[in-house]
Amino acid sequence: MAGEHPGIILISNKENAGFAAANNQAIKATDSKYILLINSDCEVYKGSIDKLMDYMDKNPGVAIAGPKIVNSDESVQYSCRRFPSFFGAALHSILVHIYPNNPVSRKYMMTGVSRDESFGVDWVSGACMMIRRSALKDTGLLDENYFMYVEDIDVCYRMWQNGWEVHYMPHSEILHHIGGSSRRTSRRAQVRASYRMQKSVFYFFWKNYRRSIKILLIPLLFMILGLRFLIAVIKSIVKR
Repeated sequence: MAGEHPGIILISNKENAGFAAANNQAIKATDSKYILLINSDCEVYKGSIDKLMDYMDKNPGVAIAGPKIVNSDESVQYSCRRFPSFFGAALHSILVHIYPNNPVSRKYMMTGVSRDESFGVDWVSGACMMIRRSALKDTGLLDENYFMYVEDIDVCYRMWQNGWEVHYMPHSEILHHIGGSSRRTSRRAQVRASYRMQKSVFYFFWKNYRRSIKILLIPLLFMILGLRFLIAVIKSIVKR
């Protein structure tokens, strides 16, 4: 199949190296001005990639641009969000399962913010994001300590720390069949994915806040993430 498309570089790994590590492999194997990270369960609308590239060309201070992402039913995904605080992350983790429309989750997911025009935002979803290579060289590749999840928050966080900007660009649109890559996986695989999520969240806070007074809140975060994992396990059992 690779021979039919000579312009494509096929990287075949014998085992799953994780999202960050696998994407870093591709990044190192190319030299393009921009890098597009996109999930396998996404569909690209005509012209969307060109619009992202054009936007980045016109805004040289933007390191990462994320398009508008819509669900299979064409509703808008909350794909741009604020960086999670300790307490915000803890409350959101629990309340979103009990009371999805709670004020903490709404603030974190920016549900009340208009998504009609482009604007700077803390982070955009790694389901689809365009990254400026020069900015990535400045801040470093994706952190491979994240096997799966949160690497998008991490790279956006590092961009802002290094003077770059992250923008949401709604004039480019992507369809994301959310969960499409894992919908048919076993209960064990879903539980493992949930465990990786909690592990990645914990690592993000440990990595970025361990040298501040916030380190004192790490035990609380650990307990909250444990409870969140337990809720995910129970939900997977109930669904089956």
